[in-house]
Amino acid sequence: MIVSTMKIEEAVKENPEITKIFTDTGIDFCCGGHRILGEVLEEQNIDVDSYLRLLNQSEKKKVDENWNHALSMEKDELIPYLVERFHRKEEDLLEKVDGYLNKILKVHYISHGEELSSIYQVFLALKGELSAHFAKEEKIVFPAFLEGDAQKIHELEDEHEAAGELLKELEELTNGFVAPDDGCATYRLAFQTLKELVDDIHIHIFLENSVLFQEEEVA
Repeated sequence: MIVSTMKIEEAVKENPEITKIFTDTGIDFCCGGHRILGEVLEEQNIDVDSYLRLLNQSEKKKVDENWNHALSMEKDELIPYLVERFHRKEEDLLEKVDGYLNKILKVHYISHGEELSSIYQVFLALKGELSAHFAKEEKIVFPAFLEGDAQKIHELEDEHEAAGELLKELEELTNGFVAPDDGCATYRLAFQTLKELVDDIHIHIFLENSVLFQEEEVA
């Protein structure tokens, strides 16, 4: 049962399905997973009792085909899973979104040039951040981590925070990933794919911050 005194990450481990509710209501479960659920709800003026009922009524299902298994993986199993399931998928989504945004920026520049330019600039910052982050994890941090060296965990968590801020900015700039009424099919597809990317990154960061790194002692 989910209670207000739980950390957000503990609630997610209790029932991963509630990440959908958190996403819809603006509760940060990836970078903010260490925070107490009740305190966050009060800060956002959300009725705690009603929200807890909503969470506890959510049916437990698999958010991802290996989600429940990932929560209990040892680090030597979780790390390759993170790389193959999240790094590779998100690299593909980044390229797709880049192409879509570039196209609609040219087609819709007269009517939506200002907002699309802002979205594209933030997206490119995210793409650059993630590309460097993935390389750093795969080539340096994860191999060292498997050898017992957890020195760079705080660096990764800081990078997660930076990426999280860009995700929030993209959600705001896209009005919750809702294309304008005069947006074409590619416009809608761009926002839909961007939302898929953002949702995937949220789960990705959660698994690293709240599962992979949680039990490690950093010198």
